[in-house]
Amino acid sequence: MKKILLAAVACCCAATLSFAQEQKAVVSTKVMPMFGGTQKTEAEQMKDEKFLTSCDKNFGDRREASNFFMERGWEYLNEGQTDTAMYRFNLAWLLNPDNQNTYWAFGLVTAAKGSNEEAVGFYEKALALNAKNSLLLSDASSAYLALYKEKKKKKNLKKAAEYLSTATTLDAGNAYALYNLSLVKYYEKKYAEAWDYLHKSRNINMTQIDYGFVMELAAQMPDPQGFFKQADADMLQTESSSN
Repeated sequence: MKKILLAAVACCCAATLSFAQEQKAVVSTKVMPMFGGTQKTEAEQMKDEKFLTSCDKNFGDRREASNFFMERGWEYLNEGQTDTAMYRFNLAWLLNPDNQNTYWAFGLVTAAKGSNEEAVGFYEKALALNAKNSLLLSDASSAYLALYKEKKKKKNLKKAAEYLSTATTLDAGNAYALYNLSLVKYYEKKYAEAWDYLHKSRNINMTQIDYGFVMELAAQMPDPQGFFKQADADMLQTESSSN
């Protein structure tokens, strides 16, 4: 995702302290997307107003403040501090409910926790604000593919294919979209096409490849290019040499 320029402000410290004091709760709405979607108490609403007023004084506008907290959230997420990241994303959403990146982040975190149906809902909210983002479309398709694997409903596979077609049209070099297209073709039992998309993906970015999927695909049809067969041999030779 596109990174946002940082800004140093006083209200970030206040938000960090507030989170540290309340994170001991077993399940806190602060670490649930959109604060859990529950009605806030009068005290919580007053705290929100105090936070917003503080940001109004320290940022040019609330969009800038929202982007700032999104950036902090990505940093914490990259460090594996999911709850702290989610709280920052919530603050970003509070500041600007029209920030597509907040819903994108909610989708990523909920999908990582295995809540794919919930993730799809957040991705759809993000796409409603920006339907022409190739990377966002790729992530949304991944959630739909996970749902298809769980429930075997063709509408989820169809939606994934639709989003991936748009994603690759927008960016032909989107390796993740190409990899997900390989998954789509695998589920459609079009194994030759699945291999074709898999190779297109790995030629751009090999780290996108899930080796477990490669083995599943190879069990249905050997790699026409012989690349992964040779890769297997190289891997075994490397392991043998190290022992």
